[in-house]
Amino acid sequence: MPARLWLLVFGVVVFVASATARECQDEALPDMPSPRFVVIQNGTVKDASTGLMWKQCAEGLGGIGCVRGETMSLSWQSAMQRAQTSTFAGHADWRLPDRDELMSLLERRCFGLDIDGVAFPNTQPGRFWSSTPANYYPGSAWRVHFGTGDMDYGMKRQSAFVRLVRDAHACTPARPSTCLPHEDRLYEPHGSVEELAE
Repeated sequence: MPARLWLLVFGVVVFVASATARECQDEALPDMPSPRFVVIQNGTVKDASTGLMWKQCAEGLGGIGCVRGETMSLSWQSAMQRAQTSTFAGHADWRLPDRDELMSLLERRCFGLDIDGVAFPNTQPGRFWSSTPANYYPGSAWRVHFGTGDMDYGMKRQSAFVRLVRDAHACTPARPSTCLPHEDRLYEPHGSVEELAE
């Protein structure tokens, strides 16, 4: 009798695990550009789905293809401070993304990197901080792993990678405090900022 019960429990566990496994899309090739993301020449990426503007490179990286430098691994507090002081691409309103914003970048694949490799090249397959605290675990915040697609929480004193975001519509003539002045900058009707072609 105990053997039958064990087999029943094992069968239920296997069924539940397979039913709740995440769907993945290996047919979505990592080197195919997504129409969702618009790469802007100033090192930012506009997400047409969410209206957010992301830094193309993780903190510590730069240049075309994000190959210059080394990816920085920071504590949560250091990541928050870095976001508050960033003036990248003439914007002064960079921030750490919340958990849902960071999760929105995931691309469900069975194998390989879980982020658009064209829009966000050279992304480390590791944990990235979100600004969302883990309420049930004081001193912790949520992280997203861009190698496995998993989400977990970590102690804020631990280190993780950082990708900054901003609200793309925030930099407008009506809200000039969110932008840094630049002679080659132009305001678009929808509030997004593009570099003028030279």
